[in-house]
Amino acid sequence: MRGLNCYIRRPFLEPKETYCIRDAAEILCMPLPDVLGWMEVGELEGVDTPQGVRLPWGELAFFGMDFWPQEAPMKAIAAALGADLADAIPELLRLADLEVHIPRLEILALERLADRDGKSVDTVLARELLDVVSAHSEYLATASPGFAPALRWPQ
Repeated sequence: MRGLNCYIRRPFLEPKETYCIRDAAEILCMPLPDVLGWMEVGELEGVDTPQGVRLPWGELAFFGMDFWPQEAPMKAIAAALGADLADAIPELLRLADLEVHIPRLEILALERLADRDGKSVDTVLARELLDVVSAHSEYLATASPGFAPALRWPQ
């Protein structure tokens, strides 16, 4: 994991406006053909520059958050950044603990969906909650200072 931490730290602590595809592959810890494949299907969108097609920082960071250790990407990013986390990630996007009491049926459903998808329950629940957040984003943006920029991050 130490090597991966190095790659995670790079785009957050030494961000560039854009990255060449080879550097992006290294940061994402993926083979170059895989990155090109993701670009071909539109999951990674490059921009034309005088140096050729490059990946913008926001695109690389957002994509990496989905592909770095599949169990809780933000936890992996927080661990990799350590004390530098506050300088790299908006406060509203940093992890916090939440204790909830929900019916066992919902717990069972989350566990089964996590097993099916090869994810953690945290990851499945976080993605479902992001849908709720997005659906109510207009209200939340007016009710919570800093909400709109955090929701758009890293764009």
